[in-house]
Amino acid sequence: MFLRSHFSACFDVPVHRATLHSLFYLLELDVSIRSLRRTSSGLTLVDTLVAIAIALLLLAVSAPYLGGMLRSAGVSTTAHEFLSTLSYARSEAINRNQRITVCKSADGRECTTQGGWEQGWIVFVDAGNQAQVAESEDILRMRGPLRGETTLTGNMPVRNYVSYVSNGSTQYVSGAFQAGTLTLCRQERGVKFVLARAGRVRTEKTTCQ
Repeated sequence: MFLRSHFSACFDVPVHRATLHSLFYLLELDVSIRSLRRTSSGLTLVDTLVAIAIALLLLAVSAPYLGGMLRSAGVSTTAHEFLSTLSYARSEAINRNQRITVCKSADGRECTTQGGWEQGWIVFVDAGNQAQVAESEDILRMRGPLRGETTLTGNMPVRNYVSYVSNGSTQYVSGAFQAGTLTLCRQERGVKFVLARAGRVRTEKTTCQ
């Protein structure tokens, strides 16, 4: 009971009760082994168990925070990649003096109107102004599915594609200006891409449900 009360006083953190119980049980299992001879390193078995228990306890406490940091890093990396894709498409539209379209794609060869952007996307020369790939040679870049529980969805104006014309602005294939918001989420962490009619994109942090 000494160990149990001692640890309770030292660590005031919300760790799973069963985990703590198991650790304390190991420590209190046979306190009489303190009378064992010390090893060549000068540590008894109890000393070793105490060190292991503390390490496990610290790991249990830090695991949720480490997981959150990894998710945040993953969202930032994906957000940067998608933002770079849009910037590249805009630059190519200006340099080539042609319409360049970015659309969601499940196979890396053609656009789809099903599902979300997390299944992948392609950047292509949209010579026919149809938001559809005419020839495979027209594809400039391709991105496969996003990993894990990541989602990327657009509101109605950018649900299926984002299309840049030669002056760098975004337009529907009908000629009307295009502006909208895409939201990247990984669990509770998210980033919004707000697309203006001039073709510029700004990002905002958001909390996902």
